[in-house]
Amino acid sequence: MMKRIYGLALAMILISCGGSQKATENAVTTAAATKIIKSHNAAAIDFKTMQSRLGVNYQDENRSQSVTVDLRVEKGKQIWMSARVLGFTVAKVYITPDRVQFYEKLQKRSFDGDFKLISRFLGEELNYAQLENLLLGQALEPLNGLDYAVVDNQYQFRKEGVIARLFSLRPADFKMAQQSIRKPSENTTLDVKYLTYQTVENRILPEDITINANAQGKLVQVELDLKNVEFDQELSFPFEIPSGYTQMEL
Repeated sequence: MMKRIYGLALAMILISCGGSQKATENAVTTAAATKIIKSHNAAAIDFKTMQSRLGVNYQDENRSQSVTVDLRVEKGKQIWMSARVLGFTVAKVYITPDRVQFYEKLQKRSFDGDFKLISRFLGEELNYAQLENLLLGQALEPLNGLDYAVVDNQYQFRKEGVIARLFSLRPADFKMAQQSIRKPSENTTLDVKYLTYQTVENRILPEDITINANAQGKLVQVELDLKNVEFDQELSFPFEIPSGYTQMEL
């Protein structure tokens, strides 16, 4: 039960950052790496707040579950999520740059701590800025200094070693098509694929995302579907862990 609670909590956390759009342009084989990196950095969207209704499909070795999540983000400051099943709120998450809080109503359990909860699930340490980048189709790490090539009509940056990294960019808009971080010696992999993008208020952001996480042999897949995205609305971020809930131990 605890493993499922951790997984559902992180599925909600990971989704915390118009019509579908697919890359149709061809990658330029002579394009310089520095130019591609600059274009990718420029593709990061600017906003004050964002809200969305999300469909989340979660699956691990034991079970699968689907939930609807209301998401609110104040860029660089806070992420708020409320998960519902059959119209009833079952869990809430609140994230700031130095804190992760979560509670779920069924088992009356809660968590109040740092990003170790996310690292335990993913097998990869992420900070708040990296989490936002993952959700918005930006690279988890700087691309400078990585090996560069055009592969399968995508701009690819990679590095092998103790930590293997792979970042593939779409030629149409220089957003992420895939990013993967592997630690073979620890049997951990974080693989994120951006299946489709959408344009909302002239901003390009992911629509369908698949996340596969292998943390020391524990496999989890999360499918995210971002809908009804709105930017720069006045939002509130109410969160309080109810009294009487049991603190989750990592």
